[in-house]
Amino acid sequence: MRPWTLLAVFASLALGLSAGAARAVDEGKLKNLSAPPPVTAVSLPADARTVKFAKLVVQLKPEPWAFLRNKDSYADDRLISAQDGRKAINPGLFAQIFDEELKAAVGKVPNAGGLFTTQAPPPPELLAAASITDMQGRFCRSCGLILSSGRWEGAVVMTAHWEIYSVTEQKVVAAADITSGYTAPSKGIEGDPSLMINDAFRDNVRRLISFIDFRRVVAAPAAAEAPATPAPGTLATLGLVAAKTKPGISQASLSVALVVSPQGSGSGFLVSDDGLLITNHHVVGAAKVVRLKWPDGGETIGEVLRSDPHRDVALIRTAPGGRPALGLRHTAVQQGETVFAIGSPLGAQFQNTMSKGIVSALRNNAGQAFIQSDVMVNHGSSGGPLLDETGRVIGLTASGEMVNEAPVGINFFIPIDEALKTLNVTAPAESAIQQAKP
Repeated sequence: MRPWTLLAVFASLALGLSAGAARAVDEGKLKNLSAPPPVTAVSLPADARTVKFAKLVVQLKPEPWAFLRNKDSYADDRLISAQDGRKAINPGLFAQIFDEELKAAVGKVPNAGGLFTTQAPPPPELLAAASITDMQGRFCRSCGLILSSGRWEGAVVMTAHWEIYSVTEQKVVAAADITSGYTAPSKGIEGDPSLMINDAFRDNVRRLISFIDFRRVVAAPAAAEAPATPAPGTLATLGLVAAKTKPGISQASLSVALVVSPQGSGSGFLVSDDGLLITNHHVVGAAKVVRLKWPDGGETIGEVLRSDPHRDVALIRTAPGGRPALGLRHTAVQQGETVFAIGSPLGAQFQNTMSKGIVSALRNNAGQAFIQSDVMVNHGSSGGPLLDETGRVIGLTASGEMVNEAPVGINFFIPIDEALKTLNVTAPAESAIQQAKP
């Protein structure tokens, strides 16, 4: 195997690697690179504010940053360099590392989180972003041995610039430049040497958790929290506007928007011709205003009118621009019915995606009703509609199960009548609505 294929982490980082780079760097320094001693993160309060790792940027200088020697392949000593440019990338594994370390600091057991849990997690109060501004590495396979061990020795030193953003205050509330590293044990490590980079980032996260400004922000109560939505019984009743023909299944996706809030994106759908949409609470979080991107290319601003974290539903008002609301079904759902889900799995790239399945079961979890279905959903599908064969809404996407980080076709949807009841919204009688043919 060529040594370059072993540095798989850089493929995921979208960094271009090149061999034989100009040796205008201190090669001796790279050959003898050692990392600072590891640290153990101090604990955080059990009621620490929730933090989501939202963005990772890699911005390395276009010069050799690592020395590579692979005695097993009889390769010459090589220097590795990164191509020019600043690249925003999918946090991927680094988000998982951040989540693991943060939960360990507050004494919580890590889980899959996000869409694929049986109950929606609370929306994050803080967002974390990191920019890797400098990195040096030393990778040596089977070095110092006559016979191959297949193990890698070496070290990685990494500097990251961190920013912590308050969703409520809509501003950066803490920043830090942190240098960390990892040195492989004397016997080396098996497998991909990029594991050293992962461990260097893990050490960086632990140092961030120990950083006084980070601890101050995470441990402090949120400033200027948005007022909670009153209990449904105290809300004024809102009536949905019944009017024109409702779209059938082939046109239903035109009434489903990508909902973009400060903490990420999800889906939402029109339930009234005057511009009311329903989505999940965990999609909008504490935001009072969100952006809506429509399949026809249009964009509108949405005002979050009501939101209930317990039932995980929210109501948004926008200018519908002539887009029709979906029809709502209030008759009982039956096991085995064919259903369709619409959403934006994995974000804007796959907006307007429809998938098909059946009603697998009707469930009750902690006193709350759910529709279970094998219809395919993914991150970004949250808040999108679940439709029957005529295009009428029977529920909205809430959560799902994962095994080994892969979806298993066990997904849960909030019945539409439950969502309307929680938000104290009344729907017109079905007889007042003409449904288009599928």
